[in-house]
Amino acid sequence: MREVDYYTPADFKCGDIIPIWGRQCLIYDADDFTKQWYKENFGITQVPVALRKPAPDVFYQAIPPSTGYGTDEDSMGSVIALQPKIPKFDMKKMFKQDMHILRFNAKLVSTEPDDESRTFIVSFYCGDDTIQVYEVCDKNSGRMGGRFMERKKQRSQITGQYYTEKDFLIGRTVFLGGFKFMLTSSDEYTEKYMQDNGDIFPEASIKAIINKIKAPARNYPDLQSYAIDLLKKFDKNNNKFIDFDEFTEGLRSMNITITNHEQHALMKVFDHNNDG
Repeated sequence: MREVDYYTPADFKCGDIIPIWGRQCLIYDADDFTKQWYKENFGITQVPVALRKPAPDVFYQAIPPSTGYGTDEDSMGSVIALQPKIPKFDMKKMFKQDMHILRFNAKLVSTEPDDESRTFIVSFYCGDDTIQVYEVCDKNSGRMGGRFMERKKQRSQITGQYYTEKDFLIGRTVFLGGFKFMLTSSDEYTEKYMQDNGDIFPEASIKAIINKIKAPARNYPDLQSYAIDLLKKFDKNNNKFIDFDEFTEGLRSMNITITNHEQHALMKVFDHNNDG
């Protein structure tokens, strides 16, 4: 008959692993009485073992898509609480910027031939970042002009964030309600607002644009030599006038890249009679 060995108090020490019913069990600590008893009877100091705390369970609840009623903030309120609260608005911005409305003439970017002649007015309200679109139709065009898209906030398909005022510049393309619009021009108030807020619209800042054009002057003996060479490349036909196409081509030959809005801002300031 096989002799059976039993555990004794000497077998239990902090840090030891002992098998119990087929499982490996770690002794990592003992109470104060047990520690004192081992010290008096065996001369053993039971030193607790620091255990690594398990990572807490993290549960991810996917956010359901917007219901389509109201804004995304309205739908999110129903997800966060059973009794949704009214979304908070930036009242300071609303009171300060509510009077500023940026209006752009726009064309619909589409593969349909009938859409090439359609013109729109895209209005951006700086107070709450909402956007409204009107369609301008001629008489007997077969279309009913007026409100094309309700005023509301729109998300960019590129960034996934709401459009802000700095996203609206001449030559830019914006995606609104499943439609693609190219901003072709703006009204006088919008241009003045952009020039006065060059920190938000650097492409409308005349000072920033001129500094970009003057940057290659460091490769010339002086600024005057650079200006003479620049004007020669602008006015290739020597008619002492520089039209929009010559201006663009001349900058491109100097490896100076400026956007459509920057070109428009320069011509607006220096070409008062629109004859070059």
